[in-house]
Amino acid sequence: MSVLIMSKPIPHEGFVNALREGGFPHPVHTSLDDVDPLSVRWLIAWRLPAGVLPKLPNLELLYCCAAGADKLLATPDLPASLPVSRVSDDAQAIELAQYVVHAALDHLRLAPLYRTQQAARDWSRHRSKSMGIPALVLGLGPIGVRIAQSLAMLGFDVSGWSRTPRELPGMKTFAGADGLAQALPRAKVLVCALPLTPQTTGLINADLISQLPRGAIFVNIGRGGQVIEADLIAALESGQLGGASIDVQVNEPMAADDPLWTAPNLTLTPHVGGQLDPGAVIGQFIEAVDLLKQGKPLRQRVDAARGY
Repeated sequence: MSVLIMSKPIPHEGFVNALREGGFPHPVHTSLDDVDPLSVRWLIAWRLPAGVLPKLPNLELLYCCAAGADKLLATPDLPASLPVSRVSDDAQAIELAQYVVHAALDHLRLAPLYRTQQAARDWSRHRSKSMGIPALVLGLGPIGVRIAQSLAMLGFDVSGWSRTPRELPGMKTFAGADGLAQALPRAKVLVCALPLTPQTTGLINADLISQLPRGAIFVNIGRGGQVIEADLIAALESGQLGGASIDVQVNEPMAADDPLWTAPNLTLTPHVGGQLDPGAVIGQFIEAVDLLKQGKPLRQRVDAARGY
């Protein structure tokens, strides 16, 4: 029995070292070329090309080394019966909350303007407000909750939205299409922390953006596919959005001629908002393997029908 790691573009070295340090008793491989496919019982991956899974007839677990499993679920020859599990790391949730808080305050406190003024040696002052700003967090899983709590601690008036009703102490929550329509008109900061599913693909479009207050700030740490990027650029150019920060894009890595590079008041980062600790990933992978051996339910099993 062996484990195969195909985590590209995430470097596999950290996972290999964590398996060794954790005393994992089985052989570890990082390429189909150096393993007997019949020996592979567990596969750690982020995305897979077609043709890999049919070569592994004895596979017992497909383990996603990221919080979002959408790329694995998109594998065209994924067997419906194959268990898929994913990592859930609170340290990553904290990093993503830090990213969102920084991004929101960067725009609200006019940091892009002051950086421009610094380059021009211009010492002009401008009035800006960041206390009591209404913020709406889309997605109330562990990451979304951590983001909502972090914004609230720093003086934002936070609301949350989810597909089905959720309750958060001290915060107003909305659910479903009607709830979203109700929540958007006062959201001066909109944060997307949703998983990518058929229901959330293209959710952030011209119609949704038009329901926000003019000059609102948008932050996306979900997935690039949730945003119609041409609509985002148009909203930034028109001033309907006063600024945006996106850690995820439709095309990763982005091409040099991607129009996002030059969109006004847009901050881009290359999917680095919350980087998982390899030790945490492998710790939960080993736990999942043990649970399967005992015939017990997986703690973070992915529901393909829901997409997460």
